[in-house]
Amino acid sequence: MNYYQSQPPETGLFKVFESHKGHPWIFLRPLGNWGDELIFAGAERMAKKLGLEWNSVETAEFENLEISDDHCIYLHGGGGFNQWCSGRAIVNLKMALNRSAHLVVQGPITTEESNDWLTDRIKDALFESKVRKVIVFAREEHSLGILNEMKLSDLGVNLCIDHDTALFLTKEDVLSIAELKSIPDGSYELVAYRDDPEQPIQATAETLNTECASPRGIRFDPVYEATSFRHWIRIHLYSKSIVTNRLHSSILAAIVGKPVTLGPGSYHKNRSVWAFSLSKRGVCWADEVGLPSTGIWNRLPRRLQDSYKIRRLRLALNRVPLS
Repeated sequence: MNYYQSQPPETGLFKVFESHKGHPWIFLRPLGNWGDELIFAGAERMAKKLGLEWNSVETAEFENLEISDDHCIYLHGGGGFNQWCSGRAIVNLKMALNRSAHLVVQGPITTEESNDWLTDRIKDALFESKVRKVIVFAREEHSLGILNEMKLSDLGVNLCIDHDTALFLTKEDVLSIAELKSIPDGSYELVAYRDDPEQPIQATAETLNTECASPRGIRFDPVYEATSFRHWIRIHLYSKSIVTNRLHSSILAAIVGKPVTLGPGSYHKNRSVWAFSLSKRGVCWADEVGLPSTGIWNRLPRRLQDSYKIRRLRLALNRVPLS
């Protein structure tokens, strides 16, 4: 039994799937990055283990999909319930609730702090619901509290909590996706620093003096350097250690046993998931993720740093896999 299966309560996602395995399922994928693919892979592995009858579809396919009142619809979890993402997660929820299905399950999510924008959109989706039963999972306690404050139970929602589905994956699953037979020893220290709207509001030149953090290493955002899901995983597996503010970089490291330190992003997500799930997996926490203080990269003109050929050369020189 792996970590994920030993942790969820009786109302966990695994139990929900198991108790509805006699129904056909639709798994609806939102837009996402390579880290989100780890979420999708975990839920899909769970479905395979239970022998669910299920189809995975994208939003465009779902709109024209024939769905009966015997179907269950699963919406993959993640961090899309906020104002700075695409909005696709909430759109998908509304689309699913507007179908006459047996059950809609929103997989484990993190929300931004409670506000009128978020509350209005979730309630707007629920007001038009044609579904018999709705279950929404938070993936940590802070978001569960936010969802409870919205009084969604008054609209017929069953609120639950469970771990990020990526944590259902095993080391063997990860190696299979990466097409490797064993975990490499690693040849570089990876500082996987996110380069998007979720990056921390402030970043300093050095990592805080925490037990697990390291100021050395090569810094880049694997989401933007990876050319495929397989490549994204390999970038992490070939490292010696990881310091990151990318949540799923830390989750992947935890699954395969790489030394890893996680720091905050722009809101509570990283800290909340770390407290609920990853602190139990040996992931260290740092109040900041600093930038490596050595090397010439940060002194290069921005146009050179942004050059595709220069970036690839830098990765190759540091023995980071290029595919």
